[in-house]
Amino acid sequence: MKKTLVIVDHPHFDRSVITRRWVEELQKYPDEFVVHKLQSSYPRGQIDPAMEHSLIENNGTVVFQFPMYWFNCPPLLKQWLDQVLTSDWAFGKGHKLENRKMAIAYSCGSGESDYSPEGKHHRVADDYLLPLVHSIEYCHATFAGTYSFLGAANPEKATVENIAESARGYVEFLRGIATAD
Repeated sequence: MKKTLVIVDHPHFDRSVITRRWVEELQKYPDEFVVHKLQSSYPRGQIDPAMEHSLIENNGTVVFQFPMYWFNCPPLLKQWLDQVLTSDWAFGKGHKLENRKMAIAYSCGSGESDYSPEGKHHRVADDYLLPLVHSIEYCHATFAGTYSFLGAANPEKATVENIAESARGYVEFLRGIATAD
């Protein structure tokens, strides 16, 4: 069985709480998950599309993991999307992602009540990911859902226990995608 490739972007990974803890949990299972941290792989921001293509082609499910960053993915992940999901590889004449399961895992500082039609952001957090979801679908991949931690900036929500539980839940979410038909 191919491993799940988790592409991680966090502009300040060393100060991360959720993203870093999720990565630590994934790294306990090297036979199941390949964790690919964009910031450490490309510290100068010069992405190697051929290497990324190879990494994707040699693994199974692909997951984008990041903190919500100005209601979007962080800039290096956006650059990755622009440079890796190329014409005639991801779409057009080439469909290397066709039927490949892809998912999104993200964290937000604000909580669920803020990410609601009545909240300060006026919509649910998943709504901000629609361009990324559409990109996945445009490449004929199968969007397998989202996993999230909302309230990372709230000390009552972001307790060590809640974050650890979330990390374990994240592993189960990824395993569920990998084994689903």
